[in-house]
Amino acid sequence: MKTRKNLLTNIFPYVLLLIMTAIALYFTRPVSLQIRWNDETLYYTVAQNIVRNFDFNSHHYLASSIIEKGYPTKDTHLPGYPLILAIGFLIGGINERTPFFVNYLLLMITMFLIFMVGKNIFNQWVGFAAALIYLIYPYTLVLTHSVMTEISASAVIMVGVALLFLQKEGWLKGIFLSLVIALVYLIKPFLLTLLPASITVLWINKNQYYKQTLLSLLFSLTLLLVAVLIPLSQNQEIYPYAATRILSQSSLTNMLGMMGENFLFNCSLIINFKKFPVYTTITLSMLLLWSISLAVFITRIDRDKFTSFEAYRNLYIFSLISFMPALLAVFLLYQYIDMGIRGLAVFSPLMAILSVASLWLSGKAEGRRQEAEGNSDSCPVPSAFSLSSLISQLPTKKIFAIGLGILVCLSYSNFVTFHKLKNLQRRQSERLYTYSYRMQKVISKLQIQPQVVISEKNFYLAIANYPTQVIWQLPQTLHELREVEKKVRIELIELKDSDPIFQENLQVYNNVNLLDNRYILQYQDRNFYYYLKLSHSRI
Repeated sequence: MKTRKNLLTNIFPYVLLLIMTAIALYFTRPVSLQIRWNDETLYYTVAQNIVRNFDFNSHHYLASSIIEKGYPTKDTHLPGYPLILAIGFLIGGINERTPFFVNYLLLMITMFLIFMVGKNIFNQWVGFAAALIYLIYPYTLVLTHSVMTEISASAVIMVGVALLFLQKEGWLKGIFLSLVIALVYLIKPFLLTLLPASITVLWINKNQYYKQTLLSLLFSLTLLLVAVLIPLSQNQEIYPYAATRILSQSSLTNMLGMMGENFLFNCSLIINFKKFPVYTTITLSMLLLWSISLAVFITRIDRDKFTSFEAYRNLYIFSLISFMPALLAVFLLYQYIDMGIRGLAVFSPLMAILSVASLWLSGKAEGRRQEAEGNSDSCPVPSAFSLSSLISQLPTKKIFAIGLGILVCLSYSNFVTFHKLKNLQRRQSERLYTYSYRMQKVISKLQIQPQVVISEKNFYLAIANYPTQVIWQLPQTLHELREVEKKVRIELIELKDSDPIFQENLQVYNNVNLLDNRYILQYQDRNFYYYLKLSHSRI
């Protein structure tokens, strides 16, 4: 009977977390489980290629990248997330619903791992509260309902944290950590910062077996680097990110100047809530959680020597080394409008654990101070950070206000972020399907099955008409079109009458029926013109 009671006690928090997460997912569910973002199509098609042909090349191309890098190339994103989706496809079949269920499973794994880490390092209240904060953190739910990388990256990070802080030192721990770091790098390359963070924590602990862990970690990661990471990182498409433009500058002065402009611009977004509510609320939520942790870390580092604080210190150092380079890169190399800030959401599980643990540790230290002063028999007046009173006694007004304030702030940020991004997502999905349907209609009418087409911003066609490959960034001139043709055979081209290449062709040849005298007009739909290669035309 006692064993059964203990089992129920241990299982109950996980069941409660499962129910809460399921309810949150249900009430925030999309109308249909379909691709809606442009980037989602990139991950989906690469995952499909992996399953069907074990091919890591992309089906989406830019004309400028083909000219510079050639054809075929891998997607600009590394294939970590597509590899995870490919496993889902093998189990659930290749369809648009499968990636969503993969994300739902990854969210649950992350929730459980947050609880486990919080419970084992601190206590179950810390673990449970941290999991709840992660669930309501801005971006968590909207990204879970999207085929994007952040949820998978958060899950892998938490696997690494659980290994680092809960697993005993030894050869196996180092091997598993190397696998985690390799996978998280393939999902988001900037998360390679987990390597120095892990090494630092191992060095700080320095128990009798830490050298085994460290050596096996470095040796295994070196093997993975040579055998897996470098091959998968080669021959990638070049995408014109802000970071690409900045880092390609030949002059250091120009590079630093562009970084400074980006930094000032990004700082201006934080304070402009009316114009950029999504980025402001996400950044402020992130800073709120970090400020709580930083305040406790600074004020308690020299005074608290108990075991739980040492674990907290190590977790804080791990998070800081992982997070700060990424934060700096976002402010210097990316713009929020390029969604660079979205990547920082992968650290939200760590921020959730640290913020709750900070409150708990502060309360624990305050309780010890009061006990030392002989006030333990009286009813103490807790400080603003006395979370221990919330656990061991009746909640006080101050503690309740702090906890409620954090939850209200995050909930409001979540609400603003979710609805703003849902509206943006809906508008983008409408364009996604409109562009694809227009091209599919022409393909059906012409009764062809083109291998490579040019169609501006047409991302979904590569899914709807698989295995058709899409050059979604147009050549700007006829010369660029010829350069692209040196690398890949183009069978169908869609142009608008306002496109620069269309206008140039009209000026040079004064004829809309032929494109560069090599493609013939086969179909016109209002201001859209569809050209087939002369050898494949249906005259």
